[in-house]
Amino acid sequence: MFQVSMTSDEDILKLKDLPIWFTHAKTDPVVVPTYERLAKVNPNAHFTYWDKVLDHTGTQKNADGTPFEYIGHWSWIPMLNDECVLDYDGKPVMTDGKETPILEWMAAQKKA
Repeated sequence: MFQVSMTSDEDILKLKDLPIWFTHAKTDPVVVPTYERLAKVNPNAHFTYWDKVLDHTGTQKNADGTPFEYIGHWSWIPMLNDECVLDYDGKPVMTDGKETPILEWMAAQKKA
């Protein structure tokens, strides 16, 4: 399993100019400390923080009809459904004064 201590300060500094958006669920203990370190040096680092990963498409349901809950490490599922719109502070990610979901944000990034 990945340990936060495996990410050195040198690794963090390598990412300081890279546009990056983490998606993560509270039920997965790996990413938060790494993001918090990176956010101190990278103003273009974002983080969508889910309570848990639920199927919002309606295709996967529990027997009682409620949305199926995936394991927390599968937070890439809502990312691929373009459901990531809030940053770590609970506010929308903005691009040029407009709320921007993750796939639109990704399309707007330029290589440094």
